[in-house]
Amino acid sequence: MGEARFTDQVVLITGGSSGIGWAAARLFAAEGARLVLVGRDAGALRAAAAQLGGEVLTVAADVGQVADVERVVAEVKQRHGHLDVLFANAGLSECPPIQETDDAFFERIMDVNVKGVFFMFVRALPLFRPGGSAIFTATATHARGKPGDPLYLASKAAVRSLARSLAGDGAVLARRVRVNVVSPGATETPLTAAAHGTQEVRAYVEGMVPLGRWGQPADVAKAVLFLASADAAYITGAELAVDGGLAQI
Repeated sequence: MGEARFTDQVVLITGGSSGIGWAAARLFAAEGARLVLVGRDAGALRAAAAQLGGEVLTVAADVGQVADVERVVAEVKQRHGHLDVLFANAGLSECPPIQETDDAFFERIMDVNVKGVFFMFVRALPLFRPGGSAIFTATATHARGKPGDPLYLASKAAVRSLARSLAGDGAVLARRVRVNVVSPGATETPLTAAAHGTQEVRAYVEGMVPLGRWGQPADVAKAVLFLASADAAYITGAELAVDGGLAQI
């Protein structure tokens, strides 16, 4: 194995106890990072930290609540004093039919998927060391006119727009922080297994993907590590689709 790319770097991952966030946590840990895992389930976070070993700070929080976001940042500052990488990955994906969507759900998905990303980045910005990296999770499932949940897709379009605009913001550039987006396609996670677990649905999705298979969380996590690393030092404001060609072909 080559030299560890993240030795002693502080890496904050929201939605870090399962799925893509957990896959990224494992890879970052293997490359020497000091991890901060955030999620709503304190028990799941403790279990994840125990599997990782080493120095892992876990913070149970709801990123849709600004007060919780500020508490997370305060704990990172108290424990580490700085931040090198933010992987803003937490999000909601399942939506009711549009005619059954009420005001409370609309606010909830926008709170988690958009407001949570924005405030986690903005509140954490003063902690970033020069050359830091932020990666936001969007989605590639809007590709080629394929159907999807309009509200979910709108929230992720906002995330892509946020990354591009924040990457060019004066305060962000002054701190030399890069901001990029990773957009997974159909990826096998506990959430997608619950929502799309039937063989018929799985086959339908595989038929849409040019590479003919579902993605694995590690496929996305490896792209996240690339964007976070010095190998991507000249990349900012970009979107990297990890979707088996769904959005490109």
